Amino acid sequence: MNKRAALAIFIAAAATPALAQFGGRRRGGNTGDRESRPADKGGGEPRVNTLEVTVHELQEDLKLTAEQEPLWQAYVDKVRALGNDLARERGRRPAQASVEQQIDRIVDAARNRLTALEDIAQAAKALYAKLLPEQQSAADPRLANLMAMPLAQDAPRGRPDR
Repeated sequence: MNKRAALAIFIAAAATPALAQFGGRRRGGNTGDRESRPADKGGGEPRVNTLEVTVHELQEDLKLTAEQEPLWQAYVDKVRALGNDLARERGRRPAQASVEQQIDRIVDAARNRLTALEDIAQAAKALYAKLLPEQQSAADPRLANLMAMPLAQDAPRGRPDR
């Protein structure tokens, strides 16, 4: 059995008791908002970190050489740093601020994200240039999708309140 299959079995086995425990909870009016899930409030089983699972699977599929490993690590560290920055930003309580200060904060956050994405892109291109053709085919398009995962996790869900 390969490592990916073993990892999938492990994740499924770990998730089964948690799913059974919360099986009927959505029925009685629970809207499914992220804030209302027990795992998000510290109760219940922790959720699987899809970024880390994807990183592990891609690294395994690439079969990196010793020369490629530092380039991979630099790329992954930058992706993780972006994810951590976004998570920290989500966890902050908005301070009382004027409209102008709120606008400036939004622009600063977008500027910081752009800088982080440019750093990630540079690391990804350096890694991709050192990959062998068969590794490049395994990396396409997953290398680019991986760098977008922290942003997708930060995207708003559902319709805004009206």
